[in-house]
Amino acid sequence: MSRRTRRHAARRAARRAAAPRRLLLGALGAAGAIVLGVLAGGGTFALWTVAAPAASAVTLQAGSAGLTSTPLQLSAANLYPGRTVYAATTVSNTGTTPLALTIDPVTSTAVTPFTTAVAVSVGKTSSAADCTAGRVPATVTTTVGAAGSDLQLTLAPGASQLVCIGVGLPQNAPAAAAGAAASTLTITISGTQVRR
Repeated sequence: MSRRTRRHAARRAARRAAAPRRLLLGALGAAGAIVLGVLAGGGTFALWTVAAPAASAVTLQAGSAGLTSTPLQLSAANLYPGRTVYAATTVSNTGTTPLALTIDPVTSTAVTPFTTAVAVSVGKTSSAADCTAGRVPATVTTTVGAAGSDLQLTLAPGASQLVCIGVGLPQNAPAAAAGAAASTLTITISGTQVRR
């Protein structure tokens, strides 16, 4: 073997012998970088962590919502364009949470010239006599099938409110609506919980 070949063989042997050491150093370097990253990340995590002692135990209790009304006596008999009849009902919050009142869409059992023309008005009042005399301004006026409306009235728990409801034919109602068969109208007042 020549000198040159021996030198190449020696270099190859030295490289082979150094390879495990280089791999070991590379692995240690990578492990060191990972440990350093974890320690640095853990330090950042600790900066964003806050702990405080818990206060005394708190009991959460569910509230309830309940709404009642007195029977409403309204007759649509003898209505003609321009005439409206009124009646009062007492709406009461029987729950433990405040309720915002709305009138749901008014429905009818049948579609007639009367039901397509009838207007329903709702307003709050302090007197049933003022209501039946038609002296209560309407908060909402709606028709059969129209979207529900906010009555702009909130009832506290245990509170009651006298509400005036009117049913009538507007002045511009078609003549066919007067004297037409009146079907049953469903007027629903709902309550939605108000956040405290």
